[in-house]
Amino acid sequence: MRNKFVVPILALALIAVCGWGYSQYQTRRQYEINAENQYQRAFEDLTNHVGNMETAMSKALVAGSFPQSIRLLTGAWREATSCQNDLGQLPLTSMDLSRCKTIFAASSAFCLNSAQNRLLKGTSIDESEWTALKNLRDRTQIIKRHLDTLRGDFYNNRARWLQVDRMGTVGASGLAANFNNNTVTKSFLMLEDGLKRVPDVQFQGSNLNFVPKPTGLTGNNISSRDALAVAQRFVAAEMPRARVKYEGLIKGSFPSYMCSIVDPQNSDNSRNLSISVKGGHVLWMLGNRPVLNSRLNLNQAQEKAIGFLHRNGYDAMEAVADERFGNVCSISCISKRNGVLRYPELVKVQVAQDNGEVLGVDAVPYLTFYDPNDSSGFKSRYSESRIRRYISPHIKIQKVHLAQVLDEMFNKVPCYEVSCMEGLNRFLIYYNANTGQEEKIRRVDQYGNEIQ
Repeated sequence: MRNKFVVPILALALIAVCGWGYSQYQTRRQYEINAENQYQRAFEDLTNHVGNMETAMSKALVAGSFPQSIRLLTGAWREATSCQNDLGQLPLTSMDLSRCKTIFAASSAFCLNSAQNRLLKGTSIDESEWTALKNLRDRTQIIKRHLDTLRGDFYNNRARWLQVDRMGTVGASGLAANFNNNTVTKSFLMLEDGLKRVPDVQFQGSNLNFVPKPTGLTGNNISSRDALAVAQRFVAAEMPRARVKYEGLIKGSFPSYMCSIVDPQNSDNSRNLSISVKGGHVLWMLGNRPVLNSRLNLNQAQEKAIGFLHRNGYDAMEAVADERFGNVCSISCISKRNGVLRYPELVKVQVAQDNGEVLGVDAVPYLTFYDPNDSSGFKSRYSESRIRRYISPHIKIQKVHLAQVLDEMFNKVPCYEVSCMEGLNRFLIYYNANTGQEEKIRRVDQYGNEIQ
């Protein structure tokens, strides 16, 4: 009698397991498709913006009138700024693309400064500016040619961004060899090498070649053995039995050791960490674990992120923005000292919303701009009440904060951050605390993320 029920029960159980497995496969497959589409969109945006920037620069080189010069220079500046944002959305964190980034930053700074100078003088660009603009245009053409070739590889050879993404999240051994064998990364390596072969562009009145010195990288150089201990401590609370392995040295703006970590109880749960040679600071961490459900809300994810940072020596951090990708929440945290929000000191933390585990960290901005020797306080010539006189009467002020932001030349600027509403639209307006001028305006969503 019992046997009559055993077979049907086992059959139903088998069907249920197969159904569950198939649903998980479909979920993972849909996540990969969405991720690939997002990367491809960012790449298409980058390619289009580089093309638009090159066109605007080329037109500015032949423009002879003041109005045309202003229009084309500001257009090139907007496109260069977009290029910087697009490049940051691609899974190329493990690659040294400093020269490419410098060209975008330099073009943005030059075009903005030149446009401002033209407004003051009321003339088209002079000879020295024309030469600098031509040199920047020529380097932009190098980038454009590489991106156009790579775009063809995506259409003709089925190159995929997820393969690049997995290089940074699945085993870092042989990283350089993997980069050389992958169509996408090899193209960017060739691009970077090509840009290194041309001299830097020089012009007056700009920090064109200025690269921020990482003031947060303190301490003496460490060995690869020391890096293993740093990696172990960084994940000790969440992966106490983790197996740590040294993968190699990464050269670049921040020379660092690459380490990989695997949970012996769950081989699918792994991390890759980049640890600076100077001082042994964790530059970034990337995790590789499927997150199939969400039990934590955004507030709980923020608490996990802040707690993780506090355990690892990042004190007085405040969450200012949240983004959700699947069931992973990316929390943007900045320092808040003496009541001042310090936006340059940014750390991004990725939190799994199933159990609150920290999967990823990006501390490069923080380590670049945090200065432990900076004892200067918030110096302001203007009071908050005086700043309020400059605010548009058409907005509803929610709150005013003391804040520190970066200008186009990476200088730290003391500001008043005005959080306000215009209808249903939220804005953050930054007024220079010493001049009263508007430094920048950011339109943000309800989670603090900037809307382009």
